Amino acid sequence: MQGSTSQPLAPRTAVGAVKTEKDLDLKRHRRWGEEIIGAILLFCGVVSIFTTLGIVGVLAGNTIEFFGSRAWVFARAPVAEAAPLAALAQDITDGTTSFRIEYLADDLQFANQQFLRIGNETLRIVERNRNALIVTRGLDSTPASSHPAGTEIYPMTEKVAVPTLPITADATTIQLDNGFERIFHVGEEIRVGTEEMRITATDHAADTLTVERGINDTRLSEHDTSSQISQPDAVTFGEFITHTVWQPQTGEYGIWALLTATLLTSGVALIVAIPLGVGAAIYLSEYAKPQTRSTLKPILEVLAGIPTVVYGFFALTFVTPSLKNLLFGSSLNSLNMLAAGITIGVLITPMISSMCEDAISAVPRSLREASTGLGATKLETTVKVIIPAAISGISAAIIVAMSRAVGETMIVLLASGAGPNFTLDLRQSAETMAGHIARISTGDIEYGSLDYTSIFAVGTTLFIVTLGLNVISNQISRRLRERY
Repeated sequence: MQGSTSQPLAPRTAVGAVKTEKDLDLKRHRRWGEEIIGAILLFCGVVSIFTTLGIVGVLAGNTIEFFGSRAWVFARAPVAEAAPLAALAQDITDGTTSFRIEYLADDLQFANQQFLRIGNETLRIVERNRNALIVTRGLDSTPASSHPAGTEIYPMTEKVAVPTLPITADATTIQLDNGFERIFHVGEEIRVGTEEMRITATDHAADTLTVERGINDTRLSEHDTSSQISQPDAVTFGEFITHTVWQPQTGEYGIWALLTATLLTSGVALIVAIPLGVGAAIYLSEYAKPQTRSTLKPILEVLAGIPTVVYGFFALTFVTPSLKNLLFGSSLNSLNMLAAGITIGVLITPMISSMCEDAISAVPRSLREASTGLGATKLETTVKVIIPAAISGISAAIIVAMSRAVGETMIVLLASGAGPNFTLDLRQSAETMAGHIARISTGDIEYGSLDYTSIFAVGTTLFIVTLGLNVISNQISRRLRERY
């Protein structure tokens, strides 16, 4: 009709459709269960973050305190024994640090870190084999010299310096045994009992020290001939990262003795675990029938659930005797890094297998079908297509497993040895960083002492090593990751 205006028709709404903007905003509908779960998860995340920061703070604080500390260690000097133990099997010059020896009896043997005397020179063993030594030359203020073959080698023991005459309260001279004054220096502070003194002069001819008494507000006291003399030993970062002797009781803080054993046992573990774990993952993912896979996979997971202390006794009672009987005989120590490394390898095999299987299973099926369609065999498809496509996940699994091996404690504590030893011989006993922390922590050490804070320095080193491995794992995963 003319003159009429048409009105737009209102849209029809379906039955049950949402009609208003308010009803469209789903966030306005409160779901108390989800909000409670979200709050709990947020709380857990905050707690985990602050717990991590707290652990890092404790490690860092005690490590800084360790490097800023000054220990009082007993003043020791090497003293030669009366009878020779061995003789040089070759001529050595003043620069020779590795040489062959001949023992004077079959049942005799030197020990690592033991002092020796050849002629008038004092040496210390860094590493030993049955008939060869690696040593540090010219110790105890003695000159490194040339020695002909056949020169007798005398073992030396460490003796603590004590006054040979009682020290009265007003005395300024300390009488020592022959040669002991050589380990002290003018200007150095010493402690006798609880009294601290400063050396003002040394007399090598008379074997005496002249001292200033009662420094640093310590009380002048009388001291008898059983009073042991201590020296200050400042811990330096340079010594920590370069020296190879770890003996806190004598002021030796070289982390390489512990770090080398840790890396060697972890390396042996990877040599064992990588072929076993990756091979098992490839078989379960590509070759095993579903029924076989459902049987074997739980068996591998059971290995991951066995307590590590059981693995430690397994290494001690089975792996080491087997290695002795089959390969090494008496040259293998009862506690050794090789058995510990093999057992750690068995421990981390399920971890590598599980993570590698997940990485291989994530490769798209289309790649397998394309390779098969081009005429490739099952083995060719696995080696040339599937493994390269999953290499990022496989690499990450290996590095994460190495982090697990580096931090393993109970196996190395029981099977590897209970004393720091810088050696590359896997047949010898040596203590890892984790094993050392466990052993020292359960011992009788004074809270706040240098021995106590040294545990945190070792723990910080272990933390840095594992953190570095995880960072490397993430970088490898990002660089090699294939996107489909």
